[in-house]
Amino acid sequence: FPPEEQSKCTIVDFTVTQKGLEEQLLGRVIQKEQRSLEESLKNVLEEVNGNTKALLRLDQMLLERLSENTGNLLDDEELITVLADTKSKSTDVKEKLIAAAEMRKNINEKREQYRPVATRGSVLYFAIVDMSLVNCMYQTSLDQFQFLFDRSMEQSEKANLASKRVNNIIDAMTYITYRYINRGLYEHDKVSFKTIVTFKILSTASKLTMSNINMFLRGGSALDITQAKAKPFAWMSNESWLHILHLSSSNIIFKTMVDDIQANEAGFLPWYNENEPEKFPVPVLESRFLSEDEVSVNFYRMLVVRCLREDRTLLAGNDFIRKTETVDVAGGNKLPVMGAKYTEPVTDTVDSVYKEMEATTPVIYLLSAGADPTDSIETLARRKRKIIECVSMGEGQDVVALRAIQSATANGSWVLLQNCHLGLEFIGSLEEMLLKLRLPESNCSPDFRLFITTEPHPKFSIGLLQMSTKVTNEPPKGLRAGLQRSYTVIVDQDRLERIESATWRTLLFALCFTH
Repeated sequence: FPPEEQSKCTIVDFTVTQKGLEEQLLGRVIQKEQRSLEESLKNVLEEVNGNTKALLRLDQMLLERLSENTGNLLDDEELITVLADTKSKSTDVKEKLIAAAEMRKNINEKREQYRPVATRGSVLYFAIVDMSLVNCMYQTSLDQFQFLFDRSMEQSEKANLASKRVNNIIDAMTYITYRYINRGLYEHDKVSFKTIVTFKILSTASKLTMSNINMFLRGGSALDITQAKAKPFAWMSNESWLHILHLSSSNIIFKTMVDDIQANEAGFLPWYNENEPEKFPVPVLESRFLSEDEVSVNFYRMLVVRCLREDRTLLAGNDFIRKTETVDVAGGNKLPVMGAKYTEPVTDTVDSVYKEMEATTPVIYLLSAGADPTDSIETLARRKRKIIECVSMGEGQDVVALRAIQSATANGSWVLLQNCHLGLEFIGSLEEMLLKLRLPESNCSPDFRLFITTEPHPKFSIGLLQMSTKVTNEPPKGLRAGLQRSYTVIVDQDRLERIESATWRTLLFALCFTH
C-alpha cells in the first residue's frame, strides 16, 4: 500500500506466523488421528467456561443481595440461606474446575505426542513461502499445503505406537511436499529448496545455529581484500582467503584455522586440489569435528568445502542432504529429515500430473528455452480420447480463449492456453472465472481440464498461481537424469514390450544413452 493510503486506514497484519500455524496444524492432526481426544478437549473447555461463568454469577448475586440489604445482616434469614447456598455451589464449582484442569493437562500431554507433525508442517510451509522470493512464479497457498498435509496422514503407514506413527507421517509429509513443490521449480532452484528445508528443520531442532547458516550462505563476502590480513598462500584464491578469515572469526571450532593451514600446508594443498574434496576428510580439522554430533560433523565439512572450494558447494550440499536422514530430539527420539531419495533425479510425466488434476485446478507449465509440453499434452489427450483446443495467447485472443473455456466446461473437453505471459489481462480474469466454476450451481463438467503454459512474469496473477499445480518442463541435466527421463517419457513400458527381442532393448538403450 502507498503511504497516502496507509495514513487513511487501519492496517491489520493477518498473516500466519510459524508458531500460530503450528497450533492450527496440531489441531488438524489431532482431529484426524485422535478425534475423541480433540472432542474431549472441546468438552472440557466448554465445561470450564460454563463453570467459570457460574462462579461469576454466584459472586454477582451475592454482592447484589448484600448491597440491597438495609437492616442487620444477621437478622436476614434469606440472606444467610443464600450465603450458605452460594458457598456450597462455589465449592462444588471449584472442585469441577480443579478436575477439569487435571483432565486438560492429561489431554494436552497426549496431544503433545503429535506436536512434531505440526512443527514439521509449519517448517515446510514457511520453506515453501521463502521460495516465492526466489522466483515470483513459485507461489503456493496455505490451502494447497493443507491438502498435502492431510494427504500425508492418509498415505503414511499406520502404527500402534504414537511415536512410530508420528515418524511415518513426518516422513510421508516431507517427501510428498518435496515432490509437489519440486516439480514446479526450475532445475537451478531445486537444490536451494532442499537446502532451505534441511536448514529450517535442523535449526528448529536446535541442531544448527543461524550464525552457522549465515556463514554458509554469505561466507566472507562482506570483507574487503584490500583491508584484510595479507594472504600467505599463493595457491589460494582471494575469495577463499576472505571466507577462511570470516570463518575463523565467527566459529570457535575454526578459531585457529589460518595457523592450522600454515602449519600443515603440505596436507591441505593436496585436499584443496582434489577433484572431489567433499568426499575426503578435512586435514587437521577432522579430529575436532568428531567430538560433535553427526549432523554438525557433516555440516562443518560442507562449510570448509564452501569456503575453500566454492565450485564444489552444490555437490557438497547435495551430499549433506543425502547424509542427513534423521535428527535426535528430546526424549531420545529420532525424527526423519531428508536422505538419499531427495537427491535422486526424478521425472514428473504428464500422466502423473494428470492423475492429480481436477476440473477447477489448472496446471501451469513454466516454460524454458528448448522445452515445450504441447506435444506431450496433445498425446495424452489422444490416449484419453479427449478433444483438446489449443489457443496461443496474444492480441485479440482473449475472446477465443474465453469461448474455448466456456465450451469445454460444458462438454468436458480440454483447453490448452499457450504463452499466457502475452495475455496477462485475460489471465487476471481467469482466476475469478475458475472460482465461479467451483460453485455447485456452475454445472461445470468434471471431465474439463485446463492447461496453461507461460514464461515467468512479475505481473502474472498470484491468485491463479496459488490455486494451480505448477510444473517446469526443462531438459534434464546429467546422464542419469537424461536416461531416466527417456525411459519415463519417451520409451515407456509399451514401447519396450512392442518387440520381444533382447536386440530391440539393446538398440533402445544405445539410442537413449547417446541421445
